[in-house]
Amino acid sequence: MRLGIDTGGTFTDAVLFDADLGVVRSAKSPTTHHNLALGIKDVINKIDTDKNIKLCEVVEFTSLSTTLATNAIVEGHGGSICLLLVGHNASTLDRSALKESLRNDPVEFIDGGHNALGEPAKDLDKSVAREAILRHADNVSAFAIAGVFSVRNTEHEVAVRDLVIKLTDKPVTCSHELTAELDAPRRAMTAVLNARLIAPISQLISSVRSELQARSITTPLMVVKGDGSMIGAEIAVNRPVETVLSGPAASIVGACYLSKTQVRVVSDIGGTTTDIATVENGHPRIARRGATVGGFKTFVEAVDAYTVGIGGDSQVSFNKPVLVGPQRALPLCMLAHEAPEILDVLEDQLKRMPSDYQGCFAVKRRNIENAGFLGKSGERLWKMLSENPVSLEELFKDMHLFRAFGRLRKLDIVSLSAFTPTDALHVLGDLKYWQSDAPEIGAHLWARGFQRGAKPLWDSPPEFCRDVVDAVVKQTCDALVNAMLAHESKTNIVPSLDPALLEIALDQDHPHLLNIQLSVNGALAAVGAPAASFYHDVAKKLNTKLVIPEFAEVGNAVGTVAGGVTQRLSGLITSPAEGLFRAHTPFGVKDFHQLESAAEHTGEILKSLVYKRALSSHSSNPVVSLERNDTVVKIGIDASIFIESKITATARGETESIATKIAVSN
Repeated sequence: MRLGIDTGGTFTDAVLFDADLGVVRSAKSPTTHHNLALGIKDVINKIDTDKNIKLCEVVEFTSLSTTLATNAIVEGHGGSICLLLVGHNASTLDRSALKESLRNDPVEFIDGGHNALGEPAKDLDKSVAREAILRHADNVSAFAIAGVFSVRNTEHEVAVRDLVIKLTDKPVTCSHELTAELDAPRRAMTAVLNARLIAPISQLISSVRSELQARSITTPLMVVKGDGSMIGAEIAVNRPVETVLSGPAASIVGACYLSKTQVRVVSDIGGTTTDIATVENGHPRIARRGATVGGFKTFVEAVDAYTVGIGGDSQVSFNKPVLVGPQRALPLCMLAHEAPEILDVLEDQLKRMPSDYQGCFAVKRRNIENAGFLGKSGERLWKMLSENPVSLEELFKDMHLFRAFGRLRKLDIVSLSAFTPTDALHVLGDLKYWQSDAPEIGAHLWARGFQRGAKPLWDSPPEFCRDVVDAVVKQTCDALVNAMLAHESKTNIVPSLDPALLEIALDQDHPHLLNIQLSVNGALAAVGAPAASFYHDVAKKLNTKLVIPEFAEVGNAVGTVAGGVTQRLSGLITSPAEGLFRAHTPFGVKDFHQLESAAEHTGEILKSLVYKRALSSHSSNPVVSLERNDTVVKIGIDASIFIESKITATARGETESIATKIAVSN
């Protein structure tokens, strides 16, 4: 059997899966952000209830998917990093959202880099690199390195990486290790995101390993990549950005497996995000040119998913009409379950006149060993939260703590707890997971709004909660339409539907002069814990057949064990002069006088590297294939000019235990 685990923003899910029988057992537990190991331990405990089955004897591998990387990018969280730009100037920061991805983290410019032919543009200034590394080493969690045309020659990135390793104990990411594409600012931004994700992904994998070891489960630990395939946990620690969209990729793979009918669109609604993907021949469509997450167009090969900040735990606005997301908030029902003392605070607020931030709390999200780096106000806030959650109404009387809260929230150290769609479903009786008194009081506070002494914004808490559900449905419909328009686009310009026309199409409760209807050409599959609460109305508005398969609430965990191992690596051949062909590989550049010789050299290196990567991901005897695309421009009837040749090696295989089982049975 296979053990699949998904650690999401709200729930940690698990399945025990048999290749022939399917899902044998499933379970859900709340994700414990302050200590992920607790939620993982709890959900495996729920799986491990059959005394006749010892997991250490039957689990052939464990596979993990997670929304952690996706949520960290969408919400702007993660570790602090330093970006070392080799051969770039300051204008680079204004392209491909690189400056936005850096937030306020430091960036250093170092002379060096190469030209398009892989030749040095300038000598690498190692002394400046050394000073920059030492200056920031104590204040960041990781380094990212991006050089001009480093994919044409990796020499300078490798040299700076070696300096980081020599001078510090911090993780380091080189942009050429993540992609072979040229766009330098976008490649640098991808490296920044990777470096920022190393700390949280490492913590998650460490938590899973510890729990498996405690149960004597020694078989391989895998992690689902953004394209739905698996890699070994050791690789995921160094290239965590590849786990961006891991959760939705697993959900889509799981939805395709669980749905007994052909589906064209899969929508996965989680706690923080909704991820939408199209399906082709039973498999999710892959974005070969890179996935877009949280507005960042990365070079990560992943499911072609359209991700928006709509989830069961989306923060609800105090405005009318209601808006949900994109920020996440800890539902009041969950907070009251963990800290029942907040009920007294909520009841006291309800007795008083409305004021700013009523019904909102600051909550410790995870543990840190030393709060000294947070500054005086940050450390004071952290100490206050070590005991109990603190009301924002009380907290924000001190402007220093107001600023500290925003800073610590960005660092993913503290969370906001407020009213969410999950709370609305508890009030309406659609969910009964946690405590219901807190959502009831929270709905009263939200319904009356902040209009001191004025008429309440809503006549009753249930009316407000129905508007919250309607907002989720409408925003989900908008997202589905935009996702499908993006799928239809043949260019980089994504078409959009006029908002007024979309409003008429979705508003079927009132007569309009125009009769506009939208429909998905095929079935829509919805997975995720809240799917059944929202998607019947979504499908109705879109005149579309809906499939909510059995085990939809743990579809992500099913998807973790339904895929295989896939590794890809690309190289390039250019022609710097007539009769000369230059091979650009991760090992550097090499010149040939024959194109076929350069192609053979490049192919052999890529095949060897990708085969080793597949083996590192616990694939037994992976099959490697080569794809070659030549770019040739005709200049006459019988003449042409060679521009370049891109060669891609792909290794595919099952995990070691499965492959061994198949071989034995054969």
